[in-house]
Amino acid sequence: MTAREIPGTDPTRKMEADLVRFISEAGWEEAHTRRAEAAFSDLAIRSFRIQCDTIPEYGAYARHVGRWSGRSGDWREIPPVPCSAFKEHGLSAARAGDGAAVRGEAPASPAVTFETSGTTITRPGRVQLKSTRLYETSLLKSFARHLLPDGARLKIIIFGPTRAESPHSSLWFMADRVAGRLCDAPIWIVEHGEPRWERADAELARSRDDRVPVLLLGTTLLLRAYVERCDRRGLRFALPPGSRAMDTGGAKGTRVELLRNDIAASFHSVLGIPPTHLVNEYGMAEMGSQFYEDTLLAAHERRPARAGFVIPPWVRTRVLDPETMLDLPEGRPGLLVHYDLANLDVPLAIQTEDVGAVAGNRLTLEGRLREAERRGCSLPFEQFLERERGARADPAPGMPR
Repeated sequence: MTAREIPGTDPTRKMEADLVRFISEAGWEEAHTRRAEAAFSDLAIRSFRIQCDTIPEYGAYARHVGRWSGRSGDWREIPPVPCSAFKEHGLSAARAGDGAAVRGEAPASPAVTFETSGTTITRPGRVQLKSTRLYETSLLKSFARHLLPDGARLKIIIFGPTRAESPHSSLWFMADRVAGRLCDAPIWIVEHGEPRWERADAELARSRDDRVPVLLLGTTLLLRAYVERCDRRGLRFALPPGSRAMDTGGAKGTRVELLRNDIAASFHSVLGIPPTHLVNEYGMAEMGSQFYEDTLLAAHERRPARAGFVIPPWVRTRVLDPETMLDLPEGRPGLLVHYDLANLDVPLAIQTEDVGAVAGNRLTLEGRLREAERRGCSLPFEQFLERERGARADPAPGMPR
């Protein structure tokens, strides 16, 4: 008898508690010790087994490729889900009513629903979570380490909308949680879909005049647009020491390629934020964890910054040849596949459309897959789910429709 079949037990919530404990206690410098690897593998396999049960399409696919939960003993054998699949298939344990009647449970209602975005899809996918506990545990630990290594509790200016105005954005959910848990006096600059630049002007001037350090958070494009506007108008804000900024994204697929050196120089000249205090973030709605540059952490520790994004201790990233789907040697660029222990209500193994390389615990991004490569990498999963959908739609001979 499995834990799910024992009355009064909930293996998912027990798993969640174990994952929260692991993430909370994980050491950044011991992520790849033998002990840490064993713990990661054990948790990943246990989580995978639960996901095969709670996410029917994923469990069926795992059986189809011969990696059903009872057979897999290595986290690398966990089959990844292409991120494009979220726009067509309900790959979540949180879908209301899905399988609940069969198991004699009350229908689940998602705590949050994030919509995916990107340059390669025309409509968003949906990422539904029954609980945000894992997401928030991962988020707050990583953010505090890379943006607040000095333990400061800063005023935060968010170049984006409130969560109430954008309830399905994982980025603005993240900003909302950071503002509420780690920062003070949050100010949002986007209102009713429009940036209120004058509000930003006033808040930055207040921080400058009062000599109160501030944290800026927003997309690379919106922050860059504001800095360019200030530059055109001759506005300068010599923000006090300790001020910093987090930007996310980088104009993939937009009209202009944003180079980090240019961005850092403009932030320094217009805002007075030095390059050491500008931190780029890489994340996606399909993942509960984020990746950060260590520029500010390095400055705090008085050492040179290391290139790339830091892979959290509860994440493993594989780099695959997009044609063979086999692992590439360390340092070689290829298709990125992330295994994220902060994912429990959705599959933990996420196949991205990003090209990058891994060396140690560092990830460097090098662009996006070409369209033909994207289709080829996600095709086996998509074809299987389409066949499954067709099989469910066609009744057996003699059965009524």
